[in-house]
Amino acid sequence: MKTTLSTVFLRLAFLLFFITLLCFPADTLQGASTGLLLWFQTVLPTLLPPMILADYLLRIGADRYVTKLTARPLSALLGLSKDGCYGALVGFLCGYPMGARTAASLVKERRITGQEADYLLAFSNQPSIMFLMGYLCLGLFADHDGNTLIFPLLSGIYGSAILISIFHRTGRIIHRMLCANRRLDRTEGTFSVHHAPIGIRHTQTSDSPIHNKSADSSPLSLLESSMMTSFEVMVKIGGYMMLFSIAEAYVNKLPLLCPAAKALLMGVIEMTTGSRHIAADIELPWSLALCGTVTAFGGLSGLAQTAHVVQGSGLSVGRYVLWKSLQGILTGILILLFCHP
Repeated sequence: MKTTLSTVFLRLAFLLFFITLLCFPADTLQGASTGLLLWFQTVLPTLLPPMILADYLLRIGADRYVTKLTARPLSALLGLSKDGCYGALVGFLCGYPMGARTAASLVKERRITGQEADYLLAFSNQPSIMFLMGYLCLGLFADHDGNTLIFPLLSGIYGSAILISIFHRTGRIIHRMLCANRRLDRTEGTFSVHHAPIGIRHTQTSDSPIHNKSADSSPLSLLESSMMTSFEVMVKIGGYMMLFSIAEAYVNKLPLLCPAAKALLMGVIEMTTGSRHIAADIELPWSLALCGTVTAFGGLSGLAQTAHVVQGSGLSVGRYVLWKSLQGILTGILILLFCHP
């Protein structure tokens, strides 16, 4: 079996990480404690309840009652099917990695197509409103009248998500036109181009897996299945946060970086603890813009969590990373524009 360069790099990186664990036990303990406390005190209570309920609504088919209220405006704005609108709503409201997990669940259940799930993943996996308002604005920026920072932060992050949606749809339209022109050149004739919406509609059939689950299982057993699935995901998220928080502790000890660069690098590794260092070491409005950038990007920890929850769905993690990198840059620019006097 051929070993790729990326595989060799990954092996060497984790070998170095393991050696560092043994050489710096105090920093390892501090980083692990910070990550696990953050997971237990902040992430677990805010993410687990909506994760269980969002999965349960999908299992019993009750998500359609939610989409009836939101499908028309979201479909017009984002070009999604009704089921895709539910995925977008969960992603915007519940926080990482619920948007990715819901998109993966929808495509696995054949509720949406792979193309729509890939499009949904590009912009719907977002930090939760409670995290942005409570932890960032009212927590980290409490000394700077955090209430005044809520509008530019939310506008920057969710505005950039809308821009990503527009860019994605525009790119697909251009790709479709180029493919149509190439096909026309090959056939030297005329043909019809099917202009389906960007979020390709996929009608739920009565023999789909989700209806079979509802018919064959009691509501209580389905709830327990949602709980066990969500518990497993949350434990793995805690493990990712612990490992990346340890890496942050090592970065914090580096003597070669200035405090601002060190804080930004820590935010790229893990957005939650990194944002705390950014807010403390960098002045407004740059600190808010950089917090928005790393939060919209999700950090390497968030990317690892997303890669885990989309396993087996066929969704491309590489394209997701590119879209989130672009959204992080757009978020920082928009926040600076909104904060400009």
